[in-house]
Amino acid sequence: MSERDDFQQIQKLSLEQIQTQRASQNQVLLGQLIEMNDEEIKDRIEVELNDNPALEEASDSHQDDYDYGSSDEKDESQDDKDSQELGNSNEDPFESPYTVTDEDYDDRNDDGLGYIQTKRRQYNPDVYRPPVVSEASMYETLMTQVRERDLDEHQLVIAEYIIGEIEDDGLLRRPIPSICGDIISKENIFVSPQEVQEVLEVIQDLEPAGIAATSTRECILLQIDDMKGVDIDAARLAREIVDKHFDAYEKHHYDKIIDLLNISETAFQQADKIIKRTNPRPGNIFNSGERLANASHITPDFIVTADNDKLHLTVVNDIPELQISESYEIAYKHIAGNKADSSSLSDEAVNIKRQYENATNFIMLLKMRQEKLHKIMKFIMLKQQEFFITGDTMSLKPMVLNDIAEATGYDTSTISRAQQNKYVDTNWGIFPLKYFFVKRLNDNDASATAIKEIIKEMIDGEDKTKPLTDDRLCATLQERGYDIKRRTVAKYRESMRIPVARQRKTL
Repeated sequence: MSERDDFQQIQKLSLEQIQTQRASQNQVLLGQLIEMNDEEIKDRIEVELNDNPALEEASDSHQDDYDYGSSDEKDESQDDKDSQELGNSNEDPFESPYTVTDEDYDDRNDDGLGYIQTKRRQYNPDVYRPPVVSEASMYETLMTQVRERDLDEHQLVIAEYIIGEIEDDGLLRRPIPSICGDIISKENIFVSPQEVQEVLEVIQDLEPAGIAATSTRECILLQIDDMKGVDIDAARLAREIVDKHFDAYEKHHYDKIIDLLNISETAFQQADKIIKRTNPRPGNIFNSGERLANASHITPDFIVTADNDKLHLTVVNDIPELQISESYEIAYKHIAGNKADSSSLSDEAVNIKRQYENATNFIMLLKMRQEKLHKIMKFIMLKQQEFFITGDTMSLKPMVLNDIAEATGYDTSTISRAQQNKYVDTNWGIFPLKYFFVKRLNDNDASATAIKEIIKEMIDGEDKTKPLTDDRLCATLQERGYDIKRRTVAKYRESMRIPVARQRKTL
């Protein structure tokens, strides 16, 4: 073999290694882009625009001309292209029971359950205003309120430390002397326990009632004191029960309390109603929904609308269309047309070539991200179509990552990344994609979510003087044909924060 042949062989191996390395890097970068939500992807694009002069925003947006669901043939060819460019040849085209087109008509699916029309549009806040899910944190909400109080700078510092120590359930379990020590050591200012106590009382007067209480007992007392329009005698009795007999009340020793206070059963029941109106975990209202990191509201990534039995999927696209700068296009073509060896290129030419290829690669990966997200969401919509049409949680079908992986040909890691921090706006509100991933219960065609709903309905309708035990709930479910064990019932009940039968019992 001649030296020239040796050189060509080395060059070929080097090129293959570079291509393999680029494919691997692209896989990693695509995974990162898929995991990003709308705000994060816009931030990433802004970084690329600032760092790479070969990349720029398109002056005229033509993004709406591309329909991700235009045809299965288009999906297949694009998937083949994706596989080649990323070095992955195992992705199969998505086969849908629906005929999806880019025309203005819809084709009914074989099951007769509904229609689907898929399209993509630019997110326009002037045209579409999705319901906003407030995601203000407990700290932000309380600090906003406390700043409206007549506190000096010294007291505001104390307030910040107290609010920062409140736990997720809304209670303050850190002792006041410890808070004092933190402020003294970190802020280098002296504060007394009395000063901290005074500011704490101001915070305990904020909304929601019971916030920053130092115990469950104090939390309930604060809420009873805050109640308006209740019977004075019943409220006074409720306060006495919680203040002096809370341990017995927690253990449901109601007869013992009645005897100790020498009151009638009717009087106790009236006081009991007031106590049960309180929320012993007031901080939970700040943790009721999925929260986007560093965001004050949720912008949906998808819109699924139901019009009678028709479903329409829209991929919300609030990211700018990108293109290669014209000057870089010209420069790159000139460099590519130069027959000289790449090692003889000037540093400037090498830099232009690198920036051009990085920009082209980034645009390609963004397009692939959108296509993959569309295909994944389309499967979720098809699988959970009854929910999107009716809003009935009981209609949610078992669905796991592998179900989508098998249908789309994507790796489960891609599916997992895609459902992170993504939201879909529906006729029934905004839901995180994670909401639609529900476990199958043994061999039944029933999801864990559906079983939880059945358990909740049974408990809501039970005789509160004789509440249903986990054994009884399990037996009833088995009578209805669900193969479920008692410990599973107990796990589902606990996940819904429903207490055991003994603690649900009332007189």
